[in-house]
Amino acid sequence: MPVSTKVVTLNQLPPPTLGKITHFSIELQFEEALSVAKATCGNPKAAIKLYLEAKTEKGQWEKAYTGLSKSCTHTGLQPSKLYYYRLKVDHSSVKSDWSDTITAKTLAAPYTGDDLHSAIRRGNITKVKEILDSGDVHPDAQDEKDFSALLAAGLQENVELMELLLEHGADVNRKDAGGKTPLIHAASRDLLETVKWLCEHGAETQTLDKSGMAAIHHAVDGGYVRLVEWMLDNSEKYGFDIEQIEKSGGMTPLNRCANMTPDSKAYELAASLQLRGANMSTKAYNHFTPLLNAIIRRKPKLVEFFLARGADIYEPNENGQTPYDIAQSVGNEQILRAFENRIQQLNMLPKPKRTTASSNELEVS
Repeated sequence: MPVSTKVVTLNQLPPPTLGKITHFSIELQFEEALSVAKATCGNPKAAIKLYLEAKTEKGQWEKAYTGLSKSCTHTGLQPSKLYYYRLKVDHSSVKSDWSDTITAKTLAAPYTGDDLHSAIRRGNITKVKEILDSGDVHPDAQDEKDFSALLAAGLQENVELMELLLEHGADVNRKDAGGKTPLIHAASRDLLETVKWLCEHGAETQTLDKSGMAAIHHAVDGGYVRLVEWMLDNSEKYGFDIEQIEKSGGMTPLNRCANMTPDSKAYELAASLQLRGANMSTKAYNHFTPLLNAIIRRKPKLVEFFLARGADIYEPNENGQTPYDIAQSVGNEQILRAFENRIQQLNMLPKPKRTTASSNELEVS
């Protein structure tokens, strides 16, 4: 005759207990429930199947786990959400009703670099502090442009944010993919207050980016007279160099001014540089002086400036051409007039015979 098996029903199965909780997962443990079930059936080695359900946001119970393990991890959850769980067992000798419901809330999602940069763009100092204090995000976190958080704050000239980032360990000299430091970026945008703050907090002033240019060269290229003047007036304190050579063309700030600075600012900037001791005779890699570059770039006012301050109009280049020869080749009327006036002032030659030459005769490297 078959042996009848008595099935014991547990009315009060212990609910699962909570283990590790993250922003996307909840660990649930069943050891207490299994111990009770095995003790009830009288077999400590019994393989008892567990059923775990979780309540959805719509209020419906759905299967979350079925098996023989002592624990499971419910994954794929939403951050900062409350979840409900219940448990039962089903075995040939022991069954149970559903346990009491337990609740567990996932953690808030960790902050990201995007969160930090978004808060910086909004100027939300409280949020920036909250993110930095969380430890989730490095203070030098980059955005999609490879701008560090400190650089992003500096571009807004937000001193309070820059101070906060520095307190949390931000690097004032962190380079982006192009080798540009926050100081170089600030100088290229005429952000004087940011430049001042960075210098006061240890910015390296002569660092070259991957194009071979330092902060002062970028400031000169933009024609930022007030910024360049501040740099040079504080050169002894911070290390700016009025004769620093950039590596792409071998130009000093004055030579680069003659070559790159917009015409509307070139004269004023050149005057500021010369007043502070810039050398008008220094040659770039192409052997051009500031005067020659001003001629080639057709900047009559700047040419007049260099001539008035004694630039040598007869010093030959490696091809034997003098600035006056090159001025004739360029053929700019105002520049030629400036040379003629200077020659007459020097009383070195009679008024020269005008010649016409194509600007194509001059090979510019």
